[in-house]
Amino acid sequence: MIHRAVALMLPALLPLPPVVAFGLHAQEPEKSVVAVVRFDNNTGDERYDNLGRAMSSMMISDLSVIERIQLVERERMEEVMAEQDLQYSGRVDSETAVTLGMIVGADYMVFGSFVTVDPEMRLDTRVTRTETAEIVTTADVRGQGQSLFDLQQQLADTLVAGFELVLTEEERALLRAQQEANRIDDVETAIAFSEALCLLDYGAYPEAFEAIQRVQSAAPGSQIVRATVELLRRRAADDARDRVTDGVRRGIGGLIGRNVPAPQPARQRPTAC
Repeated sequence: MIHRAVALMLPALLPLPPVVAFGLHAQEPEKSVVAVVRFDNNTGDERYDNLGRAMSSMMISDLSVIERIQLVERERMEEVMAEQDLQYSGRVDSETAVTLGMIVGADYMVFGSFVTVDPEMRLDTRVTRTETAEIVTTADVRGQGQSLFDLQQQLADTLVAGFELVLTEEERALLRAQQEANRIDDVETAIAFSEALCLLDYGAYPEAFEAIQRVQSAAPGSQIVRATVELLRRRAADDARDRVTDGVRRGIGGLIGRNVPAPQPARQRPTAC
């Protein structure tokens, strides 16, 4: 009887066979890792030099609600571009694109540019597969510069198609809701937002606070603007703590006769900000 009881219990105690265990996880969807590179300014007007930061930031935030897509954070992309000496121009050729994609672990890279012929603006994009450097899709949308929100909606639709995804009605509703929450209607406000992002990237926190306040006045309901304010506060607080810690360490080092390395200077701030 004891042997019979043990035999009956064994199936419950033993691990599932590999085929069954694999089946339990087979329904978990694989996420496509997507990196959005700062959009290029092809207008010939220096006033638009930083607009690409806002365009990529809004695109990343909008698409982040699609769970089948994993977006690389904009700040991470800026760090990598700085390491590759691309922080000023932001322009990336095909060979460098593969390198960037491999560094951040992206399956797809999104590149964009914009041109303006007042009052019209055109946004051009291309999606490349990192592994092969092949261009998966290209698209352009155009419309009135003062209707930037409409252009962004069109652009998001074309990009999602480029990732070879077909959105469900629920996903499409989530995307529309996120776009509405992040809404920045016109180019002038987007330029001001871009200036704040540039100052944030280069550690010019007091100036960044001043710039982002102007954006809040123009787009008080924008979720992405509020999130940037919170990020700015965290960065400024961390920077202040680091400076205090470095000062204490150098003071202690002087007392005990040891040389403590000075803190690394912030990245040089470009005049375009």
